[in-house]
Amino acid sequence: MSASWPRCPILTGRAWAFGPGVTADLILPPARPPGAASRELLMTPIDPAFPGRVEAGDIVVGGGDFAAGTGDDAGVRALLDCGVAAVVASSFDPSFARHALDRGLPAVEVNEALAIHTGARLRVDIEGARVVNMSSGDRYPIRNVDDAFLARFRPSDA
Repeated sequence: MSASWPRCPILTGRAWAFGPGVTADLILPPARPPGAASRELLMTPIDPAFPGRVEAGDIVVGGGDFAAGTGDDAGVRALLDCGVAAVVASSFDPSFARHALDRGLPAVEVNEALAIHTGARLRVDIEGARVVNMSSGDRYPIRNVDDAFLARFRPSDA
């Protein structure tokens, strides 16, 4: 039996686990060469090869206070420009979370984010409020899904 309302898409992708302490400056370095596209610099302070290895639909994973020090939406835009489908973390800098929601990047909070390793296949079910690690079989409840979050990611009836 299908629901009568539009449901949020279920996102499936490969995890890129960056661990704890990922600040806004590590997501996108503040000192950028003139003319460099933000997608070419995404996460390079942590992994210089990341922009060439990330693929559309991949999922970035971090620890607590992910993107601490966010001042604008540049990091969110760079993640979207690289095709990142979602970000999973223990918690987010409030400004990053707001920019992600505004720009349509699912930023979901799970307590067990640090248990997820690079290469794991993840399924992010916003409607079901869970992240499933398809590589290990583990399931992690999403803590920050509310009506406004669901409304942002449900397709319109248009």
